[in-house]
Amino acid sequence: MRIQLCFLAVLVALGLLLSIHPQAKVQNPSQVATQASGDSNIIELNKYLGGTEGKLNNKPALNFKFTNTNGSATNTCSIITTDNYLRHSKNRLENINLSESNFYFDCQWNGTYYFLSNRYRTYAEVIIKQPDSQFPMSMHIEAKLVSLTGERVEIISGDISLRRKSR
Repeated sequence: MRIQLCFLAVLVALGLLLSIHPQAKVQNPSQVATQASGDSNIIELNKYLGGTEGKLNNKPALNFKFTNTNGSATNTCSIITTDNYLRHSKNRLENINLSESNFYFDCQWNGTYYFLSNRYRTYAEVIIKQPDSQFPMSMHIEAKLVSLTGERVEIISGDISLRRKSR
């Protein structure tokens, strides 16, 4: 009985997914190739768009936006972290399979939303490099995200300066 209920729940969820995204095709995630960066499944970030203050889990938070110089203005990735987690993180933010509620990372890229999940192997790691007399504060980003249709994407970056360049 319990197995039948679980199977029915999966069918209902799949039906809802397909009704929300009529173009969505159910595919084996290992066979999916995304269009994140040409025909590959890698997004390379290299440009900081700016930051804003906000809330995460009803706590004060900072939101940082990134893109790449080749992408369109609608292709962005976001880091949001609580002030407290950022201060006590020892310059390393990490979220594996949604294990950390004070740090989140997601991307909107070529019309597809990529996010952290506890159903797939996903993670996000951000290394914060503190400023010195020669270099501004920067972030190094690595992540593996998934879309609603099971598409996977890898996010990579070099050290991205958090100093916004004038337009």
